[in-house]
Amino acid sequence: MQNTMKNQFKSVTILLLLTVLLGSCQEESLNQSCEGENSQRIETFYNEELENLPCSIQHINPDTREVNLVIKSQADYIKYFTCNTELPAIDFEKYFILAGRYRHHQCAEFNRQQVFICNNKLIYKVEMHELICAAFTNVFYVTVIERKYEGLQVVFDVGFKN
Repeated sequence: MQNTMKNQFKSVTILLLLTVLLGSCQEESLNQSCEGENSQRIETFYNEELENLPCSIQHINPDTREVNLVIKSQADYIKYFTCNTELPAIDFEKYFILAGRYRHHQCAEFNRQQVFICNNKLIYKVEMHELICAAFTNVFYVTVIERKYEGLQVVFDVGFKN
């Protein structure tokens, strides 16, 4: 009986270690294979209209650390975006939106973003900077791309670069 429990414990431990290792390898291979010549940068639209827009995302769990959305309709745009000013008009017949909110345990700010295709996936890379202060911060990010890419799987690569 005790031997069986030890074997089960070893099996569970080995499975957990393999899961962690496989997960870290997949992330590393994405970063290594999606740089330089292996990726194609995608043009983004409505950059000036969205750049300093005082908006946030609503109708989400406010305690969730990272929320990422692919918005393909005016109805979802109105549902999820809330702004202090009027929402910019987006032509959803030609474009769709990638957006999100990252809730951080201390002050943080949006740094830069880019969208590219790699391994037949649409990668939305968002970089933030961590600041020195103790306050929960919500970092909002948004970009608009052409509909011709909507069939690709979207990977949100959101993280810090300090």
